[in-house]
Parts: sequence; C-alpha cells; structure tokens
Amino acid sequence: MLPDTMTKPDEASNVLIETPDFAEFKARMYNKTGIDLNLYKQPQMHRRLMGMVERVGKKNFLEYYTYLEQNTGEYAALMDRITINVSELFRNPEKWKELREKIMPASIDQNRCMNIWSAGCSYGAEPYSLAITMDQAAPSKPYKLIASDLDRSILKRAQEGRFTQADVKHIDKQLLDKYFDYTYVKGALPDLDACYQVKDYIRGKAQFQQHNLLADKFEHGFDLICCRNVVIYFTEPAKEALYSRFHQALRPGGVLFVGGAERILNYQKLGFDMPIPFFYRRKLE
Repeated sequence: MLPDTMTKPDEASNVLIETPDFAEFKARMYNKTGIDLNLYKQPQMHRRLMGMVERVGKKNFLEYYTYLEQNTGEYAALMDRITINVSELFRNPEKWKELREKIMPASIDQNRCMNIWSAGCSYGAEPYSLAITMDQAAPSKPYKLIASDLDRSILKRAQEGRFTQADVKHIDKQLLDKYFDYTYVKGALPDLDACYQVKDYIRGKAQFQQHNLLADKFEHGFDLICCRNVVIYFTEPAKEALYSRFHQALRPGGVLFVGGAERILNYQKLGFDMPIPFFYRRKLE
C-alpha cells in the first residue's frame, strides 16, 4: 500500500491524483537538473519513479529526494531511469535502408557540407548508425554530425562506442567486420559485457554534447534530424512544441526521422510533408 503522502494513480482513468509530495519532488528535480517532469506522461513517469523510491526502501518522494542528495550512485541511476536509455544499432533496419536509398540522396547531391543531428542519442547507437549510413551512401561527402542527450553519463558511454551482441543484431557480418572491432570486455558496460567497438574513424565523426530537448535552444540549418523513440514519453503538448521546433531547425527540404511508434498526425499543420512514413520533410518555401 502506498503511504498517504504518495501520489496515487486513478486506475479507472489512468491519470494521477497528485499530492503535494510528488509535486514538490518534481519542483526540486527541476531546480536541480532543469528537467521538467511535468512534460512527461504522468502515469508512466510516476510508475518509474515510484519503483525507484520503493527499491531503496523510502516512504515517499521527499524522503527519496533527500537520499538522492546524499548518494551520487542513486542519482545516476535515477537519471538513467528518467531518460530511458534503450536503443540498438539500425533499429528497424528497413527504415535505415529507406534513409540511405530514398532520403539522403537529395542532400548528398547538393554541393555543401551536410548538417545532421541525432537528438536524444542515448548510448550512441543512433549517431553511429548515421555515420555508417553516410559512409555507405557517400564516403567522400563532408558532413557535421551532432549527437546530443540529457544524460552526461550516457554521453560518456556513447563516446566509447562499445556495444553488446544484442546491440548489433541487425548488422550482418560484412558490415561488422568493416565498421567494428571485436573487443570482448567482461563488465565493460554497466551490468553488461561489451563485444564490439566502433572503429576510430567512425567514432570520430560524431560530436557529442549535453542538451535538453524540452528546454535548451536549438541550432538551425539541419539537413537531417534523427529523433527516434524519445518523444513517446512526452505529453501531447510537449510533443507538438518539440516537433514545431524541429521544423524550424531544419533547412527547407530537410527531413525529420522519427521512431516507429511516433507518427506525427498533424504534420501538415506543422509545415511538413511525408515522402515516406516516419520521414517528415520541411516544405520548400
């Protein structure tokens, strides 16, 4: 049974009846990290956070916050839980094939450096998939690849470019041999063994930086923005605001590539067309 001070989910409506305890926790987290937890779907976020509270034996969210202030390891675990670091190289491989063969050629043919952004890059699977795709499609084409995430610790892991057997399950042996070194290291990743490391010349293509999609300014002039399996955790108003900002960050004709559960229903209202499902192109002006 939940303590009386805990926020309680309304099972019938799948919404939260919020109490001051949870509201104060979210306010303190915003002041500490700049992360506005109110922009995430509340029932899902509540379940995630309550699991963390119960795991360490605390009675309520404010007791848990005090524990966070005293325990850097738990704080790191919480940040990983909030930012949902789940990914794999070439997730939905058929969409990456469409990106390489049907989307990228229009930008590759233009006589300038391409600008690419992996927004919410997690531990690096997406930006390295982008770098490999660019090497396959146009190995001599100059490009700038920014990879950003909210979580500093996961960015450090991303820079190492180490992956498990499960991460590379969509990559055939020929590509594995070309772009990865087999470097089995037991316990190289948190609770996991690393089997493959991206070759140095591919790792060097990505520029990693911390960035909060819901709060920080965006750069502009991108030919391609890849943001996959990130916004599914946000509220509908937060999603619409984010997609609008992505639209402004793209060049006219630039493309936003989203995940398989992230179809943008009002894409025309936002100023996109959709040449292929899950690819949204900023209309030419």
